[in-house]
Order: sequence, then C-alpha cells, then structure tokens
Amino acid sequence: MDANWFNDLFDDKYDNVMNNVVRYVSNGFGGTNTGSGFGCSSGAGNGNNTDDDDDDDDENKHDDDEEDDLFWLREFDHNKLLLCMTRALALYYNNYIYKEPCIVSYNTGMRWLNEILNGHWVRCVNMFRMDADTLQSLCVDLEMLYGLKQSRRMSVIEKVGMFLYTLALGASNREVQERFQHSGETVNKYFNKVLRLVCLLAVELIKPVDLEFSIIPTEITMNPRYMPHFKVKNNFSKLLNN
Repeated sequence: MDANWFNDLFDDKYDNVMNNVVRYVSNGFGGTNTGSGFGCSSGAGNGNNTDDDDDDDDENKHDDDEEDDLFWLREFDHNKLLLCMTRALALYYNNYIYKEPCIVSYNTGMRWLNEILNGHWVRCVNMFRMDADTLQSLCVDLEMLYGLKQSRRMSVIEKVGMFLYTLALGASNREVQERFQHSGETVNKYFNKVLRLVCLLAVELIKPVDLEFSIIPTEITMNPRYMPHFKVKNNFSKLLNN
C-alpha cells in the first residue's frame, strides 16, 4: 500500500493542512484508490477458477476494502484531532501563559521620583505643583492620619506622586503608565484610593475658622460690594440677641 498521498497531505503549510484533512474526510478519501495503491486489486486470478470462486473473491476484496477505508478513516480522524488540539494549546499558551513583558524600563517611577525630589525645587513644582517638603508632608499626613499604606511594590510617596502627576499635568492613564512603569490597572487603583483619602483630608482643611460666622472678616467689611449683604445679617443678629 502506497502512502505517499498520505504524507503529501501534511507537507503543505499549516494553514492548508486542516483544509486538506477536511477535504479528504468530506470526500470519503475519494481519489485515493487510484495511483496510490489504496484499495487497488492485484489481479483477477487465473482463468481456471469457477464463477462461484470469483464471487467469493469479490466479496472478500470488498470486505477488505471496507476495512481499509475504516482504518484510514480512523487514522485521519486521529490526526485531525491532534492538529486541532495542538493549535488550541498553542493559542492558549500565546494568549494566557506566555506574555511578553512591557514594563521593562530601567528608569522606574520611584527612581525618577527620587531624582525629582533630590533635584532643583522648580522641577518638583513643575511636576507636582508643590515643593518636595510639602509633598513629603502630605504623604506623612495621608499615611499617619488616613491609613494610606505602602504595598508590596509601591511606596506611599509613589502613590501620591502618581496622583499629583495626573492632576498637575492632566496626564492620561497611558502617560502615567509610561512615566511610573506600572500597569493601567495599578495606576487606576491607586489614583482612586489616594483621591478618596484626599477628599477626607479636604473636609478637615477647607472649613471656616468661625463656624457660626460671628466675626466678619475685614476683607468683606472694607469692600462696599459685599458688606451690604453682611450688614443686613449683622443687624438681624443684633435683634435676635436683644
């Protein structure tokens, strides 16, 4: 039995292999009986056999051909299954197991941040809209008073630095990723976390000294544009006290 047609099936490019398999299976391996020795008969025997013997020989040959067809059908199904499994494993490996590193810069976010904090004060103001001492003081307050903790791969000052860098420069998530060498998910996570804590800090800092507004600031009393409104309130307060 000549199996060259079987080998030729897998000698093509990978993209055509599955098409060849499907074509051969769909056609019932048609065309394999000629020129390949597949299912070919070796002769009709000698002329001395009787008609009954010829009929028996034809039936036996037909049975053998059916067994050969079933054998090759199983072989093709097996190879087709192996090809599909191999392709599926390759796709799974490329998509979920092997991942080419993207964050590989030597100048990490913390390294760049240290350079800014230890450099000229103008650089820190340009990047974070505050000097190094104010930035470090803000980090201490957020850590000691509001529970901002360092994580396994990121310090408190780097979290606050990413937050201030985004606000000061209007940077996008991708720009912060490239600058601090962290993933977009990490940038988004710690930006929101620092934002919530800064909002809590704002409630404590941004409030009037006199909660009852019993004393009118001089900036208002000396301004004829605003004082008339407060004068009405002041006269009303005196009437209530009397």
